Amino acid sequence: MQINLAIPHYNAPAALRSLLSQSVTQNFDSVTVLDDHSADIEAVQTIASEFPTVSFIFGESNLGAGGNRNRFLQLGRTGIVWFLDCDMRIETLNVPEILRRKFTGDNHIMLGGTILYPNGMPMAWNYGHEMHPRRDQEFMRATGSNDRQTLYQNGWDYPWIWGEKVTNDRQVDWVAEGSFALRVDDFQRIGGYDTEFRYHEGQDLAHRLREANVKIFATSSIVCTHLDIEVRGKSRQREIEQSARLFYKKHHIKL
Repeated sequence: MQINLAIPHYNAPAALRSLLSQSVTQNFDSVTVLDDHSADIEAVQTIASEFPTVSFIFGESNLGAGGNRNRFLQLGRTGIVWFLDCDMRIETLNVPEILRRKFTGDNHIMLGGTILYPNGMPMAWNYGHEMHPRRDQEFMRATGSNDRQTLYQNGWDYPWIWGEKVTNDRQVDWVAEGSFALRVDDFQRIGGYDTEFRYHEGQDLAHRLREANVKIFATSSIVCTHLDIEVRGKSRQREIEQSARLFYKKHHIKL
């Protein structure tokens, strides 16, 4: 089974160089950088010359995080693809071997890795339940008051709430798109990301995968640290609100 690493990149060349230095030491069958029309394309081309075994796709336009990941499908790869944001540091040494074990047989899953903050604490919203305005308000109330009974009753007892890591693979509604793996044919089968989303694209992808009988899991077997390099700028809050409305409308969620 082929294990492919795909790294979406936009305007973070220093982080990309660091991640590639790590990535090429692991036994991936392919490593591909998906550049989403970065402003300093010469810097990215310089990095490409430093890593001759890595494939680069240079986007002719900016498609956003989801649309950029869809570029991987142009390559016609098979097996598993691990999408890893460029501002990550890999903490697990044998990722390809772990993925081969997780995807043995006819195991159709989306597997989200554990993402840590730079201080070593697990990232909030590394995984969770499908967003819904009323349920999310109840969740925030329960976490704010440490109402563990409500959290447990609703299946919201996420270890990251208490600064803890997942100990066993856990089935969830969605996982953060900064580090996740799935079968290439499953990604292709649902048409990849919906490019209309500029935020919450991971929620939409997971919703459609579940409809296609792909189970979503969070795992502690693959760990990365998120260095949190901001590239969205002032448009972030507007994109969050617009994409939330789009998600609710698309999936017929009553507000």
